[in-house]
Amino acid sequence: MSQRPKPKRPPATQAERRAQSGRRLLDAATRLIAERGFSKTTLAQIGEKAGYSRGLVNERFGSKGELVRVLADEFQQYFAHDQLVPALEEKRGLDALLVTIDTYLDSVVSSEHLGRAYYVLLGESIGLVPEIHPTFVEADRLMRAGVERTIRSAVRAGEFPKDVDVKAFAVFIVGLLRGVVLQWLLAPSGFDLTAVRVEIRRTLERAFASADPGNARRATR
Repeated sequence: MSQRPKPKRPPATQAERRAQSGRRLLDAATRLIAERGFSKTTLAQIGEKAGYSRGLVNERFGSKGELVRVLADEFQQYFAHDQLVPALEEKRGLDALLVTIDTYLDSVVSSEHLGRAYYVLLGESIGLVPEIHPTFVEADRLMRAGVERTIRSAVRAGEFPKDVDVKAFAVFIVGLLRGVVLQWLLAPSGFDLTAVRVEIRRTLERAFASADPGNARRATR
């Protein structure tokens, strides 16, 4: 019995081809930047690795600076929407802050080249490549703003003291995350990241246990 021939897939539309090429260019840029850094990566190299010409990279992004902005937005999207939104469902206050911390660390580890590329770019933006500096200033502002909202929800829930300096505490949390991630990127096998996460959770639960009986119960587990 002869088999029926499989129906032919219709040719990709122009929009689909554009989306596919854009995805391949971003993936190539992410890998190269993670391996070499921004300064040593050229548009020609990105096009070559993706299987396209430099001209296509120029057409899609215009400049390396714009490409970096897109990559930074992609990491923010991956963390804030793809990972954090479902993880925070029905979470409030201190629980939401702890979930945010866990999710951020998970996002960097699971995103492979994207997380490493983001931090490589963050480091270069401080002085080596001033044209990408504003991109990461804004990315940090958005991250702190999200943490601030979570801290305020904990204050409203009575889990944090009312006199906590929300902005300063948000800077502390973001700094904690940045520091842990940088150490992990330098030497992933240098320490037990799971153990670090347990200690972060235990420290925050104990620090704010007196503000809410529920926290006290968690801290004595």
